[in-house]
Amino acid sequence: MQRIVSYTNSLLSAVTGWLMILMMGILVGDVIWRTFAQPLLGMAEMSVFVMMIVIYLGFSRCEEFGDHVRLEFLVDIAKGRIRHGMVLIARLLAVLTVASLSYAVATDAWTSYLTNDSIEGMINLPIWPTKFIMVIGMTLFFLQTLLNLFKPLDPPQTDRTVSESGTGT
Repeated sequence: MQRIVSYTNSLLSAVTGWLMILMMGILVGDVIWRTFAQPLLGMAEMSVFVMMIVIYLGFSRCEEFGDHVRLEFLVDIAKGRIRHGMVLIARLLAVLTVASLSYAVATDAWTSYLTNDSIEGMINLPIWPTKFIMVIGMTLFFLQTLLNLFKPLDPPQTDRTVSESGTGT
């Protein structure tokens, strides 16, 4: 299962990179057209949609490699069973938190679809497609968090900037 999720994370990482280039193109095009007093309608809103997609599709990859912001002070100084217990509790809390957030995002996406929620403006842009892509990202994030629950413990991180001889590496 981890292999499938890792492959999906890698694929979505590439897709989100291309989406960032697309978002940059949208914004540059909008700025250029504004200089000619002809703004491209809905482009700023589209760039927000793309950014939300990039963020939510990137959660799982960050979780896979432990790149999320976290405080490890107590875990790093703990030893043995205490450290193991702290990491297990943190992982369980992460699973519960991501599960509840996934449920909230899915419920919001479904409500948005039923009400045909859209951004009002010169062009009405439906929000629900973006929200369903967010649900996909949260589902993968939940799966990765669940898989991390069963990962072996990593050894405590040490300061690698100073070698044993006391000089920098």
